[in-house]
Amino acid sequence: MSWSDPQTLPLTRIAIVSQVPSESGVYAIVDADDCLLVGEAWNLKARLLELMNILQDIGTFSAIYELCPEEARIEKKQKIAAALLREKPKVELNGRDLPGISFWQSEVR
Repeated sequence: MSWSDPQTLPLTRIAIVSQVPSESGVYAIVDADDCLLVGEAWNLKARLLELMNILQDIGTFSAIYELCPEEARIEKKQKIAAALLREKPKVELNGRDLPGISFWQSEVR
């Protein structure tokens, strides 16, 4: 896998606010062993809070994140997506157009 120093936490408001910095990085949202989506953001805390609000009614998920310089984020996200988004997850996510996010069914470039 392409992670260098990943941090894992439950996708809850308290975990995100207390553990995730407001810095540039890449992340994945997982349900047990299924990866649901991979993304990148200039502010990880804000993006994960946004996703938590969208996903909280669907299930209980975890987030994996890693800080990454802004200039390396997209390439890092593409490598992680290529490694993790191989099989359709059991959870269906109706895709919203969210910039910087790749869902499992998205074409990884």
